[in-house]
Parts: sequence; structure tokens; C-alpha cells
Amino acid sequence: MLIKKNIGIFAIVVLLVATVVIYANPIQSAAAQERMSLRAVPIATSGSSVYMAWPNNDTGHFNVFFAKSTDGGKTLKTMMISAPNKGNTIDQNTEISASGSNVYVTWWTNKTGTVMPVFRASNDNGDTFAKAITLNSTG
Repeated sequence: MLIKKNIGIFAIVVLLVATVVIYANPIQSAAAQERMSLRAVPIATSGSSVYMAWPNNDTGHFNVFFAKSTDGGKTLKTMMISAPNKGNTIDQNTEISASGSNVYVTWWTNKTGTVMPVFRASNDNGDTFAKAITLNSTG
């Protein structure tokens, strides 16, 4: 009985450590990022508009791309919404939300050398985006 109890506690500790490691390191290796590309693309809808945002390495550097459809997904307009990256900069863990004509996209970047979240907003259904805001713990 003591062995079963210890195995259960060990399993909980392993799960907690794995969770901390995953969330403490939001920027992953290029190989891990490539594997992530097989996940579902974050999507948001508002009215008949459909919005998507995802990280991509087609340019040889990881950037965040955005697509919108105003006809329920029949056609898409795509654009890059992160600044073009060079070197070892990686943008990933993209999320998107929409409400009315507002579209909000977030992702994590290591562009400054420290991993920080980035926020971009559009108030015109994703036609244009305001300047990217890099968030950090000091304001």
C-alpha cells in the first residue's frame, strides 16, 4: 500500500514539474516549433468574419502571420503582423480573439533576448494593426 501511495505522489510531482517546465519556457527550439506547426491554427470569429494567426518559418525566420476572411472562409487575405525577424529570434505560441470589429493577437518572442509576450490590436476587422506592444513584468 505504501508503494502505491508513493507512486501516486511521484506521478503528481512529475506532472507538476513538466507543467512548470512547459510554461516557464514558452520559446521552444526550431525542431519543437516545426512539430507545433501540426497543431490547429488559433481561430476567432465575429459575425461572418473568420480570423487566424500562426507562427511560420517559411521566410527562414519565425514570424507571426494573420489571415482574415469576410465571406465565411471562402477566401482569405494573409499578411505578416510581426516585424521581420533575423538571427535566432522566434515568435510563437500565437493566440487570437475577436469581438465586433476588434481583433486581438498575442504571441511570445525572444527578440529582446528575454522571452516576453507581444500584443497587437486591430479596430478595423483586421485590415490594419496598431503598433506591436511588447509586455514585460515592469510595465
